Amino acid sequence: MPAPNKRLTIMSEDERYALYGIPDLSESQQHEYLSLTNIEQEIILARSTLSAQIYCALQIGYFKAKHMFFDLEWSNIPEEDISFLMEMYFPDKYFLAEPITQYERYTQIKLITKLYGYKLWSKDYTELLYSHIIKSSKKDINISFILAELIHFINSEKIIRPGYTTLQDIISKAMTAERQRLGDVIMDSLDDISKQVIEQLLSRDDVISYLAALKQDSKDFGYKIMVQERQKLETIKPLYLLVKNLIPKLEISRQNLLYYADLINYYTVYELRNLKPKQSYLYVLCYVWQRYLQLTDNLINAFGYHLKQFDEETKETAEKNFTKHARHQQVKSSIIGTYSI
Repeated sequence: MPAPNKRLTIMSEDERYALYGIPDLSESQQHEYLSLTNIEQEIILARSTLSAQIYCALQIGYFKAKHMFFDLEWSNIPEEDISFLMEMYFPDKYFLAEPITQYERYTQIKLITKLYGYKLWSKDYTELLYSHIIKSSKKDINISFILAELIHFINSEKIIRPGYTTLQDIISKAMTAERQRLGDVIMDSLDDISKQVIEQLLSRDDVISYLAALKQDSKDFGYKIMVQERQKLETIKPLYLLVKNLIPKLEISRQNLLYYADLINYYTVYELRNLKPKQSYLYVLCYVWQRYLQLTDNLINAFGYHLKQFDEETKETAEKNFTKHARHQQVKSSIIGTYSI
């Protein structure tokens, strides 16, 4: 069991490096990001030492690449990037790395953010990001979607994105709040009878396999099978009607309804019973909504299949009767013709 204080994983190691790792520039990317405009050159040449100038040039280039600032140490800076800058802007000088003070580093960051119109991260922006996550999560609760939307929003607002753990905490808090909201809506909307119906479903050990919709294949459209499908439909119809009325209150997308419905497949019935009611009811209701639509599609397809079969059989019988009648008429005409002679 994971530790209670374990943070939500919001990205893979590769994704984390892509956002927070020092850029690993190719030769073409060095020309793209480390080639400096006149204004950028003025900023770096205003620094008092060659080390501070190179450091500032690197911060500008890396900022253009990732819209982030890095706690650079000479030991973790690619030598190729330093060589590129020396050849481009200081060909007649010898570079000897000297320590960069925190004051110098922060001075450079302020100059660069001002140059590009960006804002340094502040706790004051937490609520802004939190609200955007809540809005995005109603479209798609998937972490990768929320993260992509959030990074796009941060960049569009020209805010320097916060550290990884800060981002984790904001997203985790927002998603927890969204699930809490959904749970509250559901519990406020369910009467005792509806809760009883859900509990009765969860009391069945085979609830998931029982409600599983059949594949829409003609071989599954036999009479007995369709009777069973219809029985399932009648069983969950009251809950489906409840969900149908709940959907506008939930304010979530079809994508999220399907997401929560699918989550039920990750739990055993025993585990579902031991979840908090707000959580298990959300999964069950979304699952019922999905299954009701699938069962309805099955019955419609079955009706269409049997109607087509009946139509083909009727057509075949009519053609046989027509052929039989035509032959009878032909024989009759032949007999009449014989007697006429």
